[in-house]
Amino acid sequence: MALRLADRYWASKPRMLHMLRGIRDSGWCRRTVYLPPTHPDTPDPPNISSLDDIAYVARQSGPSETGLAIFLGEDRAMGIMPPFPLPEYNERSGVHADPLFELLTSEIVTAVILLRLGRYAVGMLRGDRLIASKTGTRYVKSKHRAGGSSQRRFERSRERLVREFFDKTCEVAHSVFSPYQAEIDYVLTGGERHTLGRFVKRCQYFSDLNTRTLKRVLPIHQPDMKALKNVAYETWKSRVMAFEPDM
Repeated sequence: MALRLADRYWASKPRMLHMLRGIRDSGWCRRTVYLPPTHPDTPDPPNISSLDDIAYVARQSGPSETGLAIFLGEDRAMGIMPPFPLPEYNERSGVHADPLFELLTSEIVTAVILLRLGRYAVGMLRGDRLIASKTGTRYVKSKHRAGGSSQRRFERSRERLVREFFDKTCEVAHSVFSPYQAEIDYVLTGGERHTLGRFVKRCQYFSDLNTRTLKRVLPIHQPDMKALKNVAYETWKSRVMAFEPDM
């Protein structure tokens, strides 16, 4: 039966675990496939036929840096992009939810940097528990609209303040992360994308962690202690795609 993408949404860890129990207990799933992370330039997953419903679900879901779990039934399917990478390709008949259960209940250690100009929040998560943190602010001038030499002086002064803010954030990140350096599994960032991009280029310590940095940017409005206390909720969200019969 032909399928169509009916819904796409984010699911928190508790909701995702509840959904997995529902898939396992309801009996509708006839086949389970776990696909490893894919690159945007290679959207077709390996090891499956291009005519397969699994391949259709994978293409509709799109590339994923964490991989894709697919549960396929006779008249429905569900694709799940977990918060952290799946280890390898796996395919079985029936429902096989154990790899996702294990991932979602694991004690993954995550380093988190939340950033907007003038404000930072840095934290360490073990599983979904915040085990270390530090927040702070540093003055950065707002953009100047005047013209001429006055504007150029203002821009030079502002850029100096921005560099000092980035350097301070980098120093704080190093002090918070260093005791857990050998344990860090992944790094996540949150806040303003443009600011994060400039910070990454400026902070050498962050560059050293680059191989463990996931591209997903957490939707954080205000980097502060309140955001850090709630950051595990965003960190552990999964992306869900629900498929129904194409009538």
